[in-house]
Parts: sequence; C-alpha cells; structure tokens
Amino acid sequence: MSAENRRNVKWVEGLRGITSVLVITTHMARAWDFQLFWPSDSKEVAARIWQYPILRVPFQGRVGVPIFAFLTGFVCAYKPLKLAYQQSNQPAALQSVARSAFRRPPRLILPAVIATLISFLIACLGGYKTANRVDAFWVRFDAPEPVAGLGEEVRRLFHTTLSTWTNGENLYDRHQWAMRPLLIGAFQVYVVLAATIGMRFRYRIVVHLLLLSYWLLNTSVMTETFGANLALGTLLAELSLHRPTQNFLAARARVLTCVAAPMLLIVGLFLGGFPHEHEDWKPWSWWLHTTFVDPAGDRSRGSFLVPNGADPPRRFSSACVQLSAIAIFLSPALRDLLSHRILLWLGKHSFAVYLVHGTILRTVGVWIVWGITGEPWSPAEREEDQQWLPVISGDRKRVAVVVFVGLTYLAAWAWMKWVDTACARATMWLEQRVFDDDGDGREGLAEKGHGHGPNGHVVLKN
Repeated sequence: MSAENRRNVKWVEGLRGITSVLVITTHMARAWDFQLFWPSDSKEVAARIWQYPILRVPFQGRVGVPIFAFLTGFVCAYKPLKLAYQQSNQPAALQSVARSAFRRPPRLILPAVIATLISFLIACLGGYKTANRVDAFWVRFDAPEPVAGLGEEVRRLFHTTLSTWTNGENLYDRHQWAMRPLLIGAFQVYVVLAATIGMRFRYRIVVHLLLLSYWLLNTSVMTETFGANLALGTLLAELSLHRPTQNFLAARARVLTCVAAPMLLIVGLFLGGFPHEHEDWKPWSWWLHTTFVDPAGDRSRGSFLVPNGADPPRRFSSACVQLSAIAIFLSPALRDLLSHRILLWLGKHSFAVYLVHGTILRTVGVWIVWGITGEPWSPAEREEDQQWLPVISGDRKRVAVVVFVGLTYLAAWAWMKWVDTACARATMWLEQRVFDDDGDGREGLAEKGHGHGPNGHVVLKN
C-alpha cells in the first residue's frame, strides 16, 4: 500500500455522513419513541430488538456530537501538520492555522444565523403551534413557545442569536447548543498547534497524550464530549502523517483489520449502549453500572472510564466514539468503507442536515403524526393537569419517518447549493480582504508606515 493511500482522509467525510444520519435517527426516536432510550419499555417486559446492546446506539444518540468533536480536532489539525511534515515549512503551517482560525467563526455562525432566522419566521407564522401541544415532552421542549406580539418575537430573536454563542441556548433551534463548544474546541486545537508546531514529534505526542488524559480525568460538564475527543482527533491527525507510524501499521494491516479493529468496535458499541436511564432494568446495563459507574455500591468512587462525579451516559458514549475512532485509524478496510461515494455525499451535506432537520421535525414531522391544526385544545391552569394532543395513529409515524428523512436531505441539498455557497463566498471575500496575499507583504507594510527601497529592503516612510 502506498504512503498516499495510507494517508487517505476521505473517510473523514464518510464518518461525518454517518454521524448526520445518527443525529436525525436519535431525534426521531426522541420525538416518536422515547422508550428506545431505555433498555426495555418496562422492567418486566423483554427488550425490543432496537433496545438490545450495540443495536440501540443509533437510536439513543449521544454519539453524534462527540464524533463531530473528534472530527473537528482531526480536520483542524491535519492541514497545518501536513505542511509541517511534508514540506518542513513551519511558517506556512502557522499561516494555515491563522487562516483556518479566521474562517471558522463565519463558516459556523453565518449558516447558523440563517437557520435561526428561518425558524423565527416559522414561529411568527404559528408553525410551531402543534409542537407546543403534543404529548411528547421532548418535542414541546424543543419548540419555541409562543410570545405576545411581533415585537417580543424580534427581541427574542436578537437575544437568541447572541446566546447561541455565549451560553449555547437557542430557543428557535435547540440543536445548535453544540455549535459554541465546537467553535471553542476548534480554537483549542489551533492554540495547541501554534504552541507545538516547532516541537519534535515525540514531544508533540506527549503534549497530545497529556491533554487527552487531562480531559478524561476532568469531571466538569462535557469535558469527555468535547475536550477528550478534540485531543484524540488532533493526536490521530498527527499519527496519520507520521511515516514510521504508518509503516508500522501497514506491516500489520491484516491483524489490525481482522482482529484489533473489530474488537475495539464491538467493545466501544457495547459501552455506547449504556441507557439514558433505568439501567437497572436489564442485567447487561446493570453490569455496566456496577462495574464502571458505582463499583463500591455506595457511590463513593467510580472508575477510570467513569470517574466519580462524571456524567455516566456521556462517558460511555465518548468511550464508544474514542474506541471506534482508534479502530478506524488502525484499519484500512474501515477507512475504505467510509470512503464510499454515498457516505461522502452524506458527509458533504452533514452540516446542512444538522441545521435544517430540527425545524422540519418540529413542523412537517409533527404535523403528520399529531395533525397540522393543533386542535382540539383546552389550556389547563396547571401544566400537570394539561391534556396534551395524542398521536393520531402509529401508521402516521411510519409515514412521518419517510417524509421527514426525504425532506431533510432535499432541504440539505438545496442548502448546500445556495445558502452554504453564499456563506462560503462571503467568508472567502472577508479572508481576501483581511490577509495579505501580495507575496512580499507590501500592503501590510504600507499600513504600518513602511515601504520597500530600491533594493527591496524595508524602509520607514516619513
């Protein structure tokens, strides 16, 4: 296998495509079959097939955002490291970091603001009335509540647009909660690259391992979801460009592909199936709890996988992502599988899917299952006494799945064709205006009051 093939990174786009499918799958489960998050519908009944270990992972979710964090770490680090490795050009690598850091905010913020504006317009037209009245709590929580008057709606739009990037709360599209930590995480990667780009390989690896260990041992909120996976992505980007490492893996490709990678995947997916709640209902989930979450039985200590005070479900999901990422890194066959053109197409549209699917689910998806009018409706004085709208029929859920998925990817295709292209052009225009691209830096020197003398030397202008 050639060095170029070993460094094929198309799999990144394919993994991103799978992740977008996982995201919409788990949100459909939340809206229409929340019991899939449990190990069974109740303690006394047998589990359904999609509640079994491993098979339950796509439906109960929690792995989508950690995968996006891992991919952010990998992608943000790959190009600067490639320049440093292949061209031994540290200035070019730092310039790549600078440009990537400049592009990242507008490439995330501009599309997110447009998606929020679309949801705002739907709210103004009363499009979320049914979603506010259905008997699915998660749908009601996700839909913006009605407010009194257009002026109040506009004020809420302004505050929501700001709060998306200050505290992660977007009342018009709660799925955007992950945008802020992913943006912050990208800049964490840029800082690490800028600080370590001049180090020798072995010492950069030490830094990456220390950061990974720090985030895994840190029990603060979401550290395992973002920090650890960002650090792992950066580490694997480094190793994917290190020729001795790649030669070592290539010499053992068959064993890694046939033995190591499948074992890592199976263990990771089993851990990732840890239930959202009610883990005591089935022996396999209770074993995970007693082994890793509360081995002493008195909540006095945890384990390396789930330290005491950490969030167990998210810890298990992050472990699933990390083991799966290592399996992909070790296996050329898995990388080739993820490079399939269908997965690449899904990956190309993944960000658009992330932005549009929530709005479509809260409107068209909800209308099919519960009706478009939101009636009959009799508001109660207390929420606990409220009679919510029931599902019209189970068959409507099946229709809603087909329509929702098809409409989501159609909207994502249109988004990429027009909206994302416009955002990319705007970002490129800004980048060209901001950065000095004239080769010898004449415009930048002129701004500082300097110029070039007759021999090309920099001189101070009077």
